[in-house]
Amino acid sequence: MSIYKDLNHADMDVNQYEEQELTSIDKKNWERRVLKKIRKQKPSRKKKYAGAAAAVILAAGISLSTGMVSFANVPFVGGLVEGFILADEKTDYTPYKTEIGSTAENKFGKWTLNEVMADSGQLIISSTFEPAKGVDFHYRMHPRPNVQMNGQELTGGGLQQSIKVNSSQFTIYNKIQMTDMPIGETVRFHLEFDNLDSTIDSEGVPVDTPWVFDIEVPTDQLAASSETVVLNKDVPVGNGQTVHLEKMIVTPISTVLYYDWPEEANHIGFKIVSESGTEVLLETSTISPEESYSRYAPIDLESEKYFLVPYESSENPHAENPGEVPEQSIPVNPLGSGVR
Repeated sequence: MSIYKDLNHADMDVNQYEEQELTSIDKKNWERRVLKKIRKQKPSRKKKYAGAAAAVILAAGISLSTGMVSFANVPFVGGLVEGFILADEKTDYTPYKTEIGSTAENKFGKWTLNEVMADSGQLIISSTFEPAKGVDFHYRMHPRPNVQMNGQELTGGGLQQSIKVNSSQFTIYNKIQMTDMPIGETVRFHLEFDNLDSTIDSEGVPVDTPWVFDIEVPTDQLAASSETVVLNKDVPVGNGQTVHLEKMIVTPISTVLYYDWPEEANHIGFKIVSESGTEVLLETSTISPEESYSRYAPIDLESEKYFLVPYESSENPHAENPGEVPEQSIPVNPLGSGVR
């Protein structure tokens, strides 16, 4: 008998569960996911329509109430990586994602690695954590994995987020920053989650038997859809000082600007502005003597021209007479098209 027929006859008491709304991002992700599935159905197959209808019921039930707890505990409910990026609703990120679905378990609970997505200079990870009975975990705790890429330990920064799905499940998002990811080939990653709360100012909650995952992530589709704009330009920022613009890497997932920051100047940031006047959203920025970069939402180099506008993002306490950044606009793609 079909699982959907079984569920239709199931007697469930939903009053014992707490109602909890999904975030707006989660709702949009579920809507896109369900509609995409429906569009793939063939009219001649009635069973496929029934399956699509059941998927709609599941999605609606989860968004309305976690009373559908038996459904919410099914692994496919795990958060999508789109929930943690500046996602363009028109873009299908499926070609750039790797579904994992592997689970590891210890006395602290069950950890499922849902899916990952490689981007220029970052790895985006979606996991589901189900704490064991008696384990105190909440959305303000942020696990971060130790990561090796092709056998090399990564020491870059990152971002974390924990989202409560229901009383027994959390979606965990991680963005791991890195340099020199070999785009265009399959990359090996070793992930170890050994702390339930990776904080800078405390030891967090160490896990003596970590959740460990070894995965391979292909990046050939990402390479085929990415463009590199070589800038190689010095930009004056006052008092004879300059910032050297190196390059901009544009992928379907993000736009990354790399530049050299002079330590004697104030901290310099850059806006990306289109010819029509639209400012591209800034996601993260890192300024250091070793490497400075800013990551933005993705842009379409073929659609219109873009410009970089430098500005003083914050004061550098070690700078003496840093000067003022003059008003200027630096063309990114003067002809309205990118350069690989």
